[in-house]
Amino acid sequence: MFRSDQQPPGSRSPDRETVEEFGKPVAVLRDAPPGWFALLGQQRSDGFLHCLDVAYHRGTDQVAAVQTSRPVPESHRVRPVTTPLSELWVFLANTDRIPHRTFPADLAPVRRSVVVHLDGAATRVDGHGSHGCTSASLPSGDGHLVVTAPDAHWAVAADLALRGAGVF
Repeated sequence: MFRSDQQPPGSRSPDRETVEEFGKPVAVLRDAPPGWFALLGQQRSDGFLHCLDVAYHRGTDQVAAVQTSRPVPESHRVRPVTTPLSELWVFLANTDRIPHRTFPADLAPVRRSVVVHLDGAATRVDGHGSHGCTSASLPSGDGHLVVTAPDAHWAVAADLALRGAGVF
């Protein structure tokens, strides 16, 4: 979780260490509603940390996901690719909005134009929508950010801020 004030003085949380290893700011919700909490996930390729995923929950329900990525070194043969469509499929599957045997091609997503705010700057981007949820991506330095949420929470989920390790 993001609550560094709950750590004993001088201790380091695994989340903070992971963000420090990532080496660039991580996208988080600028102002998560009361009762929402965040869990940090990570994706690696050949041991190289290339994505940090911040999943927001309310109780046992996941209500938003924000992914920050950076490119893998040129020497890596495997090039992980995350798209708004792949993240939408993962979100729908993880939140039981689609049957578990559904494939990404079965989603019948609708392309739509949405607005994502990053550190107060609004950017209109193309997104994908399906089953009452939306996912969209925007560039961030040499990587990109992908935000995914139910349409009912889109305004909150698409209001992002970049934060360093100190937020954890």
